[in-house]
Amino acid sequence: MRKQPINCATLPSKNTPTRTLSALAIAVGMAMPVQASGILLQEAVVANAGTTGAGDGVHTRSAAAMWTNPATMSFMGESRTTVNALGFDLKLSYEDQIGNQNGSTQAYEPSLAIFHTRQLNEDVFFGLGFGAAGGSSLDYGSEWAGAGLLESTTLMMLQINPALSFKVNDQWSWGMGAQINYVTFEQETSALSIDQESDWALGFNMGVMYRHSDDLDFGFSFRSKVEHELNTSASGKLGLEDRSINGVSTELAMPAIIDLSARWGVQKDLDLLASVQWHRWSEWDKLPLNISADNCIDLICNLNVERDWSDVWKLALGADYQVSSDWRLKAGISYESSPQNDATLQWVDVPVGEQWRYSVGASTNWNGYDFDMFYEYADLGKTEIDRSTLGVTGQFDGRIHFIGLNVSF
Repeated sequence: MRKQPINCATLPSKNTPTRTLSALAIAVGMAMPVQASGILLQEAVVANAGTTGAGDGVHTRSAAAMWTNPATMSFMGESRTTVNALGFDLKLSYEDQIGNQNGSTQAYEPSLAIFHTRQLNEDVFFGLGFGAAGGSSLDYGSEWAGAGLLESTTLMMLQINPALSFKVNDQWSWGMGAQINYVTFEQETSALSIDQESDWALGFNMGVMYRHSDDLDFGFSFRSKVEHELNTSASGKLGLEDRSINGVSTELAMPAIIDLSARWGVQKDLDLLASVQWHRWSEWDKLPLNISADNCIDLICNLNVERDWSDVWKLALGADYQVSSDWRLKAGISYESSPQNDATLQWVDVPVGEQWRYSVGASTNWNGYDFDMFYEYADLGKTEIDRSTLGVTGQFDGRIHFIGLNVSF
């Protein structure tokens, strides 16, 4: 039988301060920059947001496509710059099922990303992307059932992505780039205060693109796992007066992502788009947690919090229709599987489930500038959580409204 890691939610309450330990696990876990899966957001770095990102790995009308697949730069021309700007309305609600207080949080925030590509010589292209790949501020307040685990948190994930693309011939190109990732967060619970902490980490991405004809493109790309080491100051008690908490450290990682994209010009004015992605969340099976406190003992201060997530699959389908010489209309839908379906392993930091996204958009050209407007609705679904030992047994329900404008020139 496989030995299970110690879960702070199952430690005996008579011997250890379960709620405080769980709050620590929640706090550092919140720094985990969940990408397309989870509640954190990548819409600012999507090239074709009006189609929920369908076909991003072969999209060449926006320099933002270099984020998904650097090989697309070989088909963008001599130079291209894209600025993505959006605002979003995120709402998460918790309905308690054992008589405790319900809770909710809502955030209205902007996000921005900038991309530039340039041809260096006949066969080599350079690109640089900078974007807010995820993050938001959440504030549930101090009255809901999970206040001992999470009251408020602020998380931001930024990434710089320099890349090169090499044109093999008129049909093939390949590219590679570096992920320079920056994460910062801070958090409060009723039992614990986590000071602001930040960390830099490195990874890489690469891809290929094949243009079979003017009406058929294929793209394949890979983004590596990016690991973060977080070591931050904290204040709180481990339930005993002689065990004051003064720090928390952990190791966290973004998952590796594989993307397969395609575009089919089914008619002269109509493109059908598709993307399939695989997110390797199964590597996040447990969260190592080291607590620095006075008179600490190993059982309390060195834990492995069980996450036991599964890999996530995402499927996005879209259409891009040229309705006139001046306007294009877009629409798309995407589905993401859930990394965790066991209510006893859900946490209040990232209550994850299946996700559906629906998007519409329109683009036009004016005075040499391409304007791409979109609206997207993300249904984060209903997620059951069963943490009765911590007083949190109920259901989370979430949604996000996005509205944005992308400008290319």
